[in-house]
Formats: sequence, structure tokens, C-alpha cells
Amino acid sequence: MRKEDKRNRSFQRSERFYEKESGWYFLIRQGASFGPYESKQHAQKHLNSFISLLVS
Repeated sequence: MRKEDKRNRSFQRSERFYEKESGWYFLIRQGASFGPYESKQHAQKHLNSFISLLVS
């Protein structure tokens, strides 16, 4: 840890998945959302595919 880093940093966590009337969505860090998907499991599957594209 560097001197200038705060020792008691507080991080705010938000849910990556959310549901609306039209279906399930997932959020990415840049604030964009993707969906709708028919279930939370489908949204998770598509998020995993999205992440795989980014790291390959």
C-alpha cells in the first residue's frame, strides 16, 4: 500500500443483474446494459461470453 492511498477506502458494490418487465439484463463497468434475456441464467451465460471475448 502506498502512503497516499487511503487506509479505510469504502467501495460501493451494485448488482450486475437486474430484472424489468421485458426480461433480465446485465450491466458492465462502463454503465452499459445488455438484454433483455428470458432468465437471469441466460443473462449470466451471455455475460460470461462477453467477458470471454474481452480477455481473448
